[in-house]
Amino acid sequence: MNSLKVIFLHGNGGESVNDNWFPYLQKELTKLNLNVIAKNFPDADLAREKYWLPFLIELEADENTILIGHSSGAIAAMRFAESNKLLGSILIGTYYTDLGDEKEKLSGYFNRHWDWKAIKSNQKWIV
Repeated sequence: MNSLKVIFLHGNGGESVNDNWFPYLQKELTKLNLNVIAKNFPDADLAREKYWLPFLIELEADENTILIGHSSGAIAAMRFAESNKLLGSILIGTYYTDLGDEKEKLSGYFNRHWDWKAIKSNQKWIV
């Protein structure tokens, strides 16, 4: 069995895993002996789905993974959970529309309906 891992997903607009509360949380989760993956995602300005979801696969997100997503990272976590098994997700500052924002429209996450049933059934828990 793979060990439990936590993957951070930062927001768009050039945000990184060195911003906000990510460094503090990484330090605290590491103290608990969790495998924390805190890598900056490609295409950080627009956070486009076509780059971010394959990157989660590269990071080996699986049924033993908790995704912790902020803003656009939370959106990516939800879209990933539509078609991939996860242990769970922690979603901070999430939303489900493009909010009328051009960068959000360009991300690709909002051009189809959400599969809420799949998001829920592909995870043991969502916070």
